[in-house]
Amino acid sequence: MNTTIRFHAYGGPEVLQVEDASDVGAPTEGQVRLRHLAIGVNFIDTMFRQGVFSVPLPSVPGVEGVGVIEAVGPGVSDLQLGQRVAYYLAPGSYTQVRLVNASALVPVPDDLSAEQIAAVLTKGLTAWAGLNGYHALKPGETVLVQGASSGVGSLLARWAKARGATVIGTAGTADKRRALTGAIDHVLPSDATDLAEQVRKHAPNGVDVVYEFVGKATFPATLASIKDGGTIVSIGAASGAPVVDNDAVVKRGLKMVGGPMATHLAGRVAQATNDVFSAFRAGLLGDVPIRTYALREAALAHADIAQRAKTGSLVLLP
Repeated sequence: MNTTIRFHAYGGPEVLQVEDASDVGAPTEGQVRLRHLAIGVNFIDTMFRQGVFSVPLPSVPGVEGVGVIEAVGPGVSDLQLGQRVAYYLAPGSYTQVRLVNASALVPVPDDLSAEQIAAVLTKGLTAWAGLNGYHALKPGETVLVQGASSGVGSLLARWAKARGATVIGTAGTADKRRALTGAIDHVLPSDATDLAEQVRKHAPNGVDVVYEFVGKATFPATLASIKDGGTIVSIGAASGAPVVDNDAVVKRGLKMVGGPMATHLAGRVAQATNDVFSAFRAGLLGDVPIRTYALREAALAHADIAQRAKTGSLVLLP
């Protein structure tokens, strides 16, 4: 039997059901059968579960996994039985064994564990896209990361600092702010009523770019902190979608950037994955805490995300 997490209706973590499904069968043209070693949990998984992004029901959550190839389908010539591989954008990862398109898979280095790869691949690629695609970060720029303690935000903030930017990061609790202290230039409370004023103390002319992971709750401060002609990169919206005054955006010459990460990886996946693993090895992404859960505890992992009870990367172990 193949243990799988599935939801039959949209809702909270409680809609995630543990099911023991039948064997997945043999791979067809262009597919492989992959036995997972570790499964990355990402914020977007909760958005699919809630119906923010509609998916056919019932549905298996998750977009990221690391595993070993058990079988190779027709037309797949560049992958081998027993090879360890990973993927970062192939829906349906919360399961022990699955069929997946070979084109979604990337090779992984032997010196990193499956848990480490699942902890940093998708989040690291999103951070890479933030620094190289959504906005091409230049040394000397001043950056505000709204939600710098989030899974992607923490990697992006540290990587931006290593790339020569002055980085101001916000976080919601004292513990999360302490974890960022020393890693970036300035750490501020994301719920401060005078957040924009605090940002302007460090960047009197406004910041060059804001990476927005929080959304509705911090967006007024984002607008007040960005310089005219600056860039706002919307990668996440943990507090909900912000209300945007488009006329003000146009008048101030602001650049609003968002959309799927994959757009910014097109043609550069190999470079991006190599950069992520190299940055992780070099310590540029910091000490990435990994919180592991049994696959059957996926609902608990989602509840911890909703309550913001954990920091670092969450990984399910089949």
